[in-house]
Amino acid sequence: MAAGDILKEGLLVVEEFTVKADEDIEKGELVRNDGNGILAATNTDEGPFMVALEDHDYSEESTHTVRCAVSGCVEAQKATGVGSGGKKGRYVEVSATAGEVTLFDYTTPGNWYDVAGILAEDAGDSDATAKIWIGKR
Repeated sequence: MAAGDILKEGLLVVEEFTVKADEDIEKGELVRNDGNGILAATNTDEGPFMVALEDHDYSEESTHTVRCAVSGCVEAQKATGVGSGGKKGRYVEVSATAGEVTLFDYTTPGNWYDVAGILAEDAGDSDATAKIWIGKR
């Protein structure tokens, strides 16, 4: 599997969104809509979050829309080096690396960011992607 892959089609909600001007989007990237279009989410953002299902290079495209999973189970980009104890059913949040998820840090109050989804499978430290449930919880 690769980032942006759909894992359970039957429960998937996909919508098309306009890309914010001059933003590039990567397949599997965690994104949000800031009112001017979608862009990679950062750990200071609040949801709702979505996962891009295709790449979009703003300078090379003439139509600036991209399909995103709004709700369902998809494979998202994950920050590497984090994810110890990343067991199925645990929350993931937006990492310090824009567009990537990381394991929600229950142990450090004040270091909590908006929950982006729930792990659908265990995720290891070296994994570059994580299978997550995204959408309304």
